[in-house]
Amino acid sequence: MKITVVGAGNIGLAITAYIAIKHKADVTLFTKKSIDSIYLNMDEQKICEQTKRFSITDNPEIAFLNADIIFVTYPSFLRKKFIERNQQYIRTDAYFGFVPGYGGAEYTCVDMIDRGVNIFGFQRVPYIARISKDKAEKTVSILSSKKELFVAAIPKEKAEEISEIVEKLLDIPVRKLKEYLSVTLALSNPLLHISGLYNIFKDYKRGKKYDHPLKLYEEWNDKTSKLLFIYDGELQEICQNFRSFDMNKVIPLPIYYDSPTPEVMTKKLKSIESFKVVMAPLKKTHDGYFLDLSSRMFAEDYPFGICIIKDFARILNIKTPTVDILLDFYRNLSGHVYFNTDGSYTSEIKDTGVPGINGLNTKDKLIDFYNR
Repeated sequence: MKITVVGAGNIGLAITAYIAIKHKADVTLFTKKSIDSIYLNMDEQKICEQTKRFSITDNPEIAFLNADIIFVTYPSFLRKKFIERNQQYIRTDAYFGFVPGYGGAEYTCVDMIDRGVNIFGFQRVPYIARISKDKAEKTVSILSSKKELFVAAIPKEKAEEISEIVEKLLDIPVRKLKEYLSVTLALSNPLLHISGLYNIFKDYKRGKKYDHPLKLYEEWNDKTSKLLFIYDGELQEICQNFRSFDMNKVIPLPIYYDSPTPEVMTKKLKSIESFKVVMAPLKKTHDGYFLDLSSRMFAEDYPFGICIIKDFARILNIKTPTVDILLDFYRNLSGHVYFNTDGSYTSEIKDTGVPGINGLNTKDKLIDFYNR
């Protein structure tokens, strides 16, 4: 099987190195970066191995024409342009997947779906991983692996076949999801990150300087957990409106983290070892630390996370007061406005991953799309 991994970030390098080392497979890394070798540090197993057993290219013909399975690890804001530029090279009957699968990229894949490409998405990333700041030799550390993964596909009937392939390549148990919508609405990072951002920066004044870096979950408190519970509840109300689909795998975060109360949730999130490395989005300068609005916590989790929640709610005529507060918070920080007060779109909506701008602007159209 010929495998291509798109993107040389934390997850892209981790998947490339793992498959190359553990399975000695034919892996191509699609990136413009110069990488001679990858050291894979499995923190949980105290193992560090080097591999040069992969090819690297930024030529789409080399990367995709013969690829059987493609893992796209680009952030959500790069995916639409990537698909538009490269979909012609994706082989009919190939497996083309997103890690993770939320963010609305599936709406850009209609032409590929129509000609027989199998789209799939992970509900969550397989690892928490970090890259050290090397040059041509990279070290990627897997800090923790998921005990199991959930994968969905379009068309639906391919989910089992793709899940089996992913399980063999990553050596993590994979459970198939009946609905790709269970991937689209499994927005755990936008839920957690945006709640944490609101906690730290809700009283932010433009130009404020911080003396030291801040850790997102170290700053977390019970008020943040209470906000998260309500925010997650608004998402769950959306899921409950799709009764014709099996949405049970969009697990409410209080259940996912075994935290029945906000107080227990706070203790739980602060105790997760891999979360302790997650930093608040601050940029270091010679004069201190300043808010970094270019961080993926803003650039990805807002237009390709909470905006999707808001658009589904708009289509279903569901009120989301907490989502609205969090969108207003971002507007005050950045000036970005995606929805008017009446729920209609602004001109900036084109920069998001919402379904409505792709013609999926009614519940029936959404159901038809996800029933492929």
